[in-house]
Amino acid sequence: MPASIDQFKSSLSVWASGVCVITYASSSKKGGVTVSSFSSVSLEPPLVLFCLAKDSHAKEAIENAGNFAVNILSVEQKQISADFASGSLDKAAVLEGLNPETLTTGAPILRDSLASLDCKVNQCIEAGDHWIFIGLVEAVVTKEGSPLLYFNRNYRELV
Repeated sequence: MPASIDQFKSSLSVWASGVCVITYASSSKKGGVTVSSFSSVSLEPPLVLFCLAKDSHAKEAIENAGNFAVNILSVEQKQISADFASGSLDKAAVLEGLNPETLTTGAPILRDSLASLDCKVNQCIEAGDHWIFIGLVEAVVTKEGSPLLYFNRNYRELV
């Protein structure tokens, strides 16, 4: 019998992770979503993945766009993370207010992120109550700074 949802969530809360915002812009919808489920997959070719809840409205837009950007947030971007995690804010308006740029694929890039990976959708795989998006990294931008971390259900900073 599998672990209970509460036990599972409690155990995962002690896994410290970085915080990313996945941004997208299709012809019909643009926005972003905060995730902590991000990982590299392969160096050759350069592949990354993130997980998206099945009830997210972003899935169709990302598939239609055929691309997305992974924006690895700095400590200064805590409010950006909270805004894209909010269920009540218009994500297109939040994104527009950040004046994003683009690199290769046309996916919106958040300017002050520690790193942004501009990706083409490679695969979307169904897994439990989530979708796993795998992206081929087409371009990257990296900057200096300290990462925004998430640990034990709170934002954290390196000390």
